[in-house]
Amino acid sequence: MTIQSAQYEEGSTVIKVTMDNGQEHCVPDDMDNTDRQALAEWEAEGNTIAPYVEPEKGYEELRRGEYPDMGDQFDALWKQLNQDRLNGKELIQPADDELNRVLAVKAKYPKPE
Repeated sequence: MTIQSAQYEEGSTVIKVTMDNGQEHCVPDDMDNTDRQALAEWEAEGNTIAPYVEPEKGYEELRRGEYPDMGDQFDALWKQLNQDRLNGKELIQPADDELNRVLAVKAKYPKPE
């Protein structure tokens, strides 16, 4: 088997090596390591270890950074459900049960004035 490509991983202390059969190996960037020595020979033949490239963030990760705190989101939902209940709207049983639990905790630990 021969080395097909090599690329630094995040932090540049490990190199991901892809062999010609498609297998991937992680090699520590430590010249005392025999696999790293073989990789140095591959470099001496004119090959280059590609630098680490930060992967593009998907929409989920981008959104996650922009959303309000989960506690704030849930607080708003519980307030809305409680208001719906007080206005006579019947909640589905699981929501009604969870709202009872939330209101019990709020009653046990009231917000200071």
